[in-house]
Amino acid sequence: MDDLEDRRLVKRLLAHDREAFDVFFNGYFPRLYRFARTRLQDDPDTTKEIVHVTLTKAIRKLGSYRGEAAFFSWLCTICRNEINDYI
Repeated sequence: MDDLEDRRLVKRLLAHDREAFDVFFNGYFPRLYRFARTRLQDDPDTTKEIVHVTLTKAIRKLGSYRGEAAFFSWLCTICRNEINDYI
């Protein structure tokens, strides 16, 4: 996704668009999973849990996303924090 698509997706998520949630989850879960798995010594169960927590926190904090960084970068920051908390 590009920045414009990300901003549109965020607006739709904030409007509680169910289809947008599906796009968000299905689009970002695999990418975050790959990001997290290498940092968690290839532990698939823990990785899934961390990514689920990350996506849940991202939805709750969506109003704080200002668009100054790419949306995926913002998600990776949340995920990195979750990984650090776990470790």
